[in-house]
Amino acid sequence: MTSYAKVSTSNATALQVNTDVERLQNGLARLVLTIVELLRQLLERQAQRRVLAGTLSAEEVERLGLAFMQIKQKIHEISNQFDLNSNELDIKVGSSITKNASATKASLVDILDKLLDRGTVVGGQVTISVADIDLIALDLFAMLSLVHDKTESDSKKVVRNHGS
Repeated sequence: MTSYAKVSTSNATALQVNTDVERLQNGLARLVLTIVELLRQLLERQAQRRVLAGTLSAEEVERLGLAFMQIKQKIHEISNQFDLNSNELDIKVGSSITKNASATKASLVDILDKLLDRGTVVGGQVTISVADIDLIALDLFAMLSLVHDKTESDSKKVVRNHGS
């Protein structure tokens, strides 16, 4: 395990923490960019499904295409600032949880995409820690599924706008 902060106690009254700020920034940038890239890929796949299903107007298809190009470009720009390449932002998962035994690793995007396509209920408890100190406890329960057509998406907008 890599240590990102060191604590030294040169005398009993002083406590000094030395951090490698650049390593902390690069680690945080990699984490955030990996999550953003994962979400971008998932959203792009769902958009492609909607395009193929014919549930989007030509204007919506163009807006989505432009938005995804801008997001991808921004991820690339920020990655370059932290000397990260696209391979470092791709999460691979062992083949034990995929049906394809010949593949040694599957993309997390592929797995999540399949779960979204089928509809999946996810629940559990997650504890988020920094420097081995528990900071946040989450009790999660979520239904993951696709938005299949325009009318379903529009009805949700009406509900959200009505409540405002």
